[in-house]
Amino acid sequence: MASKSSTAPRRAIVIGASTTGLIAAAALARHFAHVMVLERDTLPEEPEWRKGVPQSRHVHLLLRCGEEIISHYFPGLTDELVAAGGRRVDMAGDTRWFYAGGWKARFQSGITMHCQSKGFLEWAIRRRVESLGNVTIRDRAEIDTFTTAPGSVTGVRLKDGEEIAADLVVDASGRNSKTPQRLAALGFGTVEISELPVDVGYATRAYRMPRGARDWQSLIVHPRYPDARIGVIIPVEGDRWLVTLVGWRGDQPPADDEGFLEFARGLSVPDIYEAIRDAEPLTQAGLHRFPGNLRRHYDRLATMPDGLVVIGDAACSFNPIYAQGMTQGATAARILDDCLERRAKHGNSGLAGFGPVFQREYAKFANRCWLISTTEEYRDPLVAPHPPLWTRLANWYLEQVHELSWSDRRAAKSFLEVMHLLRPPASLLSPGLATRVLAHSLFARAH
Repeated sequence: MASKSSTAPRRAIVIGASTTGLIAAAALARHFAHVMVLERDTLPEEPEWRKGVPQSRHVHLLLRCGEEIISHYFPGLTDELVAAGGRRVDMAGDTRWFYAGGWKARFQSGITMHCQSKGFLEWAIRRRVESLGNVTIRDRAEIDTFTTAPGSVTGVRLKDGEEIAADLVVDASGRNSKTPQRLAALGFGTVEISELPVDVGYATRAYRMPRGARDWQSLIVHPRYPDARIGVIIPVEGDRWLVTLVGWRGDQPPADDEGFLEFARGLSVPDIYEAIRDAEPLTQAGLHRFPGNLRRHYDRLATMPDGLVVIGDAACSFNPIYAQGMTQGATAARILDDCLERRAKHGNSGLAGFGPVFQREYAKFANRCWLISTTEEYRDPLVAPHPPLWTRLANWYLEQVHELSWSDRRAAKSFLEVMHLLRPPASLLSPGLATRVLAHSLFARAH
């Protein structure tokens, strides 16, 4: 932990004990004498989902970029998760993946995803954060509003009237964040919002992992537009499968036993249905609806106050089928750490002007996530009646990349690197890959 000078900021507050908030707390602990995490829920003592995070019972994938960030702040944690029953799954070698009309090439890519229940991951991270000497986690602490001075946020006031002062407040409270309303009420202006509705519905059920040999650990079925059903099986702790079925455009999966299986039977290929039809269910199916992609552009707010930053789903919430949520939140914490570190290296121990600087830096990364999440969705005229012209070319090119990845390992790995937020989407336009993509397209048209 970095030493704190007498002039260093003394306290940071993190709103929300999600994975994003907890990783942010670990990052802030390097720069502040004391970090306080405030969570409105009652936090469970055991690794289980909690009511305030209703989507936590569903499949959550920790992408490779997120794994690297968590390992940076909590060395050895991902190995502990595997030792306790989680799985580290190679996205090409251990995953059987039907994508847009064909099965992706199988090989050891070295690009892994961590598979465990969201509740287990959050609990494990929370235990690590609680062990940090300068971090306190308080549950049942609901925020009423911010306390302010001219041009700045100076802390928070809780619903019970308690006021807690801070040099920096970090909002990691999730998609339902009340920061836009609070800022407007306090005279800081209106936050610009971008939305792209998708109305995704998903249902998840846990199964006992069947005995017997399989050539995969994870099974994914992703459709080709305009089909609108996705299915995912991942292994999690307790020798269980989590099975999530996803649908949109009015075709959401049901929760009843027969309906759940019939929805799985209706996927592009029967593999998930065949895997679970005789498996032992351990839970009833849980449902969740996701209305759409959401960006809150704090980087564009001319009156963004000092003493406040907004990260994770509170700033940008993306369609969960792209599995970016936990990883983009972890990346936000890393960017926050980097911005504070650069500020300290330049001899600036204060935080005047820090919020706008951070939000602009964070927006560069959020733009990448937005591009990955929304490009495919611009196909749907019900989502975007007048999509940007560039999306037609982008979607055609991505179709060719996916088809090429059925047999071309380099193409498959390039796509995985973008999906796992290890490389920007523009890397798919590298000369070598673009040449192979165009050659594939010409060959396919000739036949």
